[in-house]
Amino acid sequence: MHRPAHCPNPRCPNASDPPPRWVCRFGFYDSTAHGRVQRYRCRSCHHTFSDQSLSLHYFAKRRLPLYAIWCSLLEGASLREIARRYHTSPPTVQSALLRLGRQAMAAQLQLLSALSERNCVVFDGLRSCLSSQDYPCDITTVVDPLGETILTMSHTVMRRGGTMTPAQRRCCEDKQRVWRPKRGAMSRDISLVQQEIWSYLRPCDEQLPALIDTDEHPLYRSRLRADPIAEHLRRCGQLEHRRTPGSAPRTIANRLFAVNYIDRLLRHRLKEHTRESIAIGRNATMQMHRAWIFAFDHNCLREYRVKHPQLGCHSEQGAISSELVHSLARGFFRQRIEVRGLEVPETIRRVWLGKLDGPPLRWKVGQKGSSVRIPGYALRDLDGNYQHAA
Repeated sequence: MHRPAHCPNPRCPNASDPPPRWVCRFGFYDSTAHGRVQRYRCRSCHHTFSDQSLSLHYFAKRRLPLYAIWCSLLEGASLREIARRYHTSPPTVQSALLRLGRQAMAAQLQLLSALSERNCVVFDGLRSCLSSQDYPCDITTVVDPLGETILTMSHTVMRRGGTMTPAQRRCCEDKQRVWRPKRGAMSRDISLVQQEIWSYLRPCDEQLPALIDTDEHPLYRSRLRADPIAEHLRRCGQLEHRRTPGSAPRTIANRLFAVNYIDRLLRHRLKEHTRESIAIGRNATMQMHRAWIFAFDHNCLREYRVKHPQLGCHSEQGAISSELVHSLARGFFRQRIEVRGLEVPETIRRVWLGKLDGPPLRWKVGQKGSSVRIPGYALRDLDGNYQHAA
């Protein structure tokens, strides 16, 4: 008899590591999308639930091939192409990718909870655009150089700079009269990322300080100078900030190789970040959901640097437990990954709740709110029962 792994009621003693015979069958119901669904009742709290309560297809009105959609996205297909391929609409594909993106972020929280202390991190901004090239954006990415594992990401929309023709300048000014990025957004997002790295960045000993490798962007240095933790460690000789010119050859000898490698793979696998792409991302929340899908695929599903399958995946090379990585990979497309009791960084919380700021889709008339709807069960996953990083 198939039995669920635990009770979905967070206040039940069977919510984690339940004893034998903790649940009994409690009838079934028929649904158009999922067929006959078995129901259960917990013997402790008498909470009733079904196979769908813990399924990745929970609350879905149509059962889509999520693994096939995942593969199509990472093969460089656009949302409209995926919709044509599986005979559905782009909004339906968008809902499926939101579901997969939350699953990827939940898996990332599990990985971060098992992450051992690191002596070195590399971070840089991966430049792309949102809605049009008049709104460039930076995805600030922190990477562990030990296994090229993505640790955290943050999204920032900026004002367009550089040389523009008079027509381009007029068009850009018209758009910014409707919506413009907030001043200091880039500085705040870099500070947010830097606050999160102190949960896993530690010096090995007094002779080997912790290392932060970045390029020569002036904000990286100024934000580290303004961070009291970073300044204290620097004065004690336990932190070193190494800056590498962006013009340096992007070889394996480059200190920024790990983040440059992620930049190359991101542009290769996601259509919206390909150079001169016409499939530009339209919503910041959706753009980061797809980025987290790429991150989990890179961290746990892809072989290390593609050519070395005997070395496992990137997370295993980054000294994360192979048992945890394989467990997440095995059940990823079947059951929802729990985030109960895990610390949720602010960068993930903002993406999960759809609170990223971005330009309107129809800039001539403006747009109130977001075109991305976060379902109620996803909001309840991050309620007061869970921990949030300050």
